[in-house]
Amino acid sequence: MDVITPGAWVGRNLHEVAPDILQFRLPLDIGIDHSNAYLIREDAGWCAFDTGIDSKAGRDIWSAALDGPLKEGITRIVVSHHHIDHLGLAAWLQETTGAPVYVRPEEVMTARAMMLKDPGTESSIRDHFTRNGFPAADVDRTLGEFIPTYYRFTLPKETRMPEDGQCMVIGQRLFEVLVTGGHSVAQVALYDPSDGLFLSGDQMLEWITPNVSLWPFGDTEPLANFLSSLDRIDSRHIRIILPAHYKVYAPRENRAEMLRAHHRQMLIRFRERLQGRMSGFELGEAVYGTQPDLLNRILALLETLSHLQWLQKEGTVVRHDDEPISRYERLNRRRTDR
Repeated sequence: MDVITPGAWVGRNLHEVAPDILQFRLPLDIGIDHSNAYLIREDAGWCAFDTGIDSKAGRDIWSAALDGPLKEGITRIVVSHHHIDHLGLAAWLQETTGAPVYVRPEEVMTARAMMLKDPGTESSIRDHFTRNGFPAADVDRTLGEFIPTYYRFTLPKETRMPEDGQCMVIGQRLFEVLVTGGHSVAQVALYDPSDGLFLSGDQMLEWITPNVSLWPFGDTEPLANFLSSLDRIDSRHIRIILPAHYKVYAPRENRAEMLRAHHRQMLIRFRERLQGRMSGFELGEAVYGTQPDLLNRILALLETLSHLQWLQKEGTVVRHDDEPISRYERLNRRRTDR
């Protein structure tokens, strides 16, 4: 990552995107080069929606903003979900400003699991990846390098829970809280019906589809919950989307339906590429190709597993667990014995 001058970064990357709402672009170095936090003006400061990854650069940039355009301070912090570019700086920002953190307890529990803080978590991850054919060296690197490197932030000491359907008054706006699944177990999004404004977290990105992964913890049916969340979002009149990555956008087409259509096509593709008996890792490579780095190999496997779970439930794929590595087989017709 290039050397960052905090004050100059703030000047270039903090700007108004809707009345009384600022987008704060923060540096990220895990495939996408940035994440977006949002600041919503309150009577005596700003409500932060997401916080960015915990890094020296991120802390310095927030400090420069708090000494400058955000000098009125942070009144509260709403975290969409547990991923490192969203929850990462919440504890530091809480300690720095004294603002309360609003985050779902399921997300905190999942973050604890990802940080290997709970007994048995490491073995469950190892078994999950090994059982689905992930190469042994990559399993070791996932647990020994990837997770400890990225999930090394501090969890907030005290949190408050935003409730699904709750009305949250922030400044002059009245938001409906939507708790969505699939990309994460209980991701929080905020919808203001007065002007169709939607702070989507990672749920409604414009240029990429959110990863929908089946881990051994967290969301137990990620694809089903992602699609049902899209149905709920689709029932709102959304005019402008404030996403966690890339620019604010006005959807020219029904973005929720585009995401649903993508996964319908992926389900067909997974089923067609399933030849004979294949492990989840083998099928992932058949669909996505060989991935050049560990992060994308992890994401490809876990997204493959979420689609295989759907195909198993609909009865067009069966899983065989009679060997150390589970293997999946396509059925010519839907099963009726369920």
